[in-house]
Amino acid sequence: MKQNILNIICVAVVLLFSVNAYAFDWLRSENSDTKEGNALLKKKENAKALASYDKAAKTLPNRGEVHLNRGLALSRLGDEKVDEAMQAYTLAADSDAPRPVLARSEFNLGNAFFQKQDFKAAIEHFKKSLMLQPGNRDVAWNLEVARQQKKKQEEQQKKDQENKDQQDQGEDGDSGENKDQQENQDQQENQDQQDQQKQQGEDKQNQDDQQDQQKPEEQQKKEDEQKDKGQSKDDQKEEQQEQQAAPPQNQSMEQMLNSLDKEDNDFHKNKARQRAVGVPSSVKDW
Repeated sequence: MKQNILNIICVAVVLLFSVNAYAFDWLRSENSDTKEGNALLKKKENAKALASYDKAAKTLPNRGEVHLNRGLALSRLGDEKVDEAMQAYTLAADSDAPRPVLARSEFNLGNAFFQKQDFKAAIEHFKKSLMLQPGNRDVAWNLEVARQQKKKQEEQQKKDQENKDQQDQGEDGDSGENKDQQENQDQQENQDQQDQQKQQGEDKQNQDDQQDQQKPEEQQKKEDEQKDKGQSKDDQKEEQQEQQAAPPQNQSMEQMLNSLDKEDNDFHKNKARQRAVGVPSSVKDW
């Protein structure tokens, strides 16, 4: 809303100068095309006024007043004619026209840059206008408005840049974090593979050690078993040899003892038989 108001003010000031743009007596008297253009511009017949000013510019190419009025007609034809209007105002400002014409040309250039939101350039042209025509309140007003708009614009640009930097930093942070995560993951996988290979090597070494340890034990066990078997065979052989080597006297004693055991058994048996039939025993029972 405020922006629209400022634009209206600027346009109002432009119109104010456009009324005075054809107030020079020498223009009305020396050039009929300029005189006709001023009359048409006053009636707001801007296209016809522009045609008249174009003819006057060909006849008087160095007259700043003609270019100033031509720029006013172009400005009134719409935004699409702003660039052409600025060219006309620039020709007027660079001419040898009187100071009031130069001041109005700089002022209209300031308004055109203001309309394009190039507030820095607008401020420069408003300052030139005030230098050429000090005390012009309309120019001073537009100058102050342009300064305020420039300050707001810079603040907004700074804010936008900070937001962009934060966004870029966030994206770079995410990328760096993802990269760090990937590197950590790769390192972890490599470490796991190394640990697995190390564990497999340790298991194989333990298995080999166990096999090496079991091998002597089994061998010792087999040797002990073979030794025991050999000892048993030796014992049996030794007994057989002892039996074969026993003297005849010992064999006779064993035969006698066996006979006595037999006689003793027969004696007891006969004695028991006699008792059973009632025959007294003739043998004394010790």
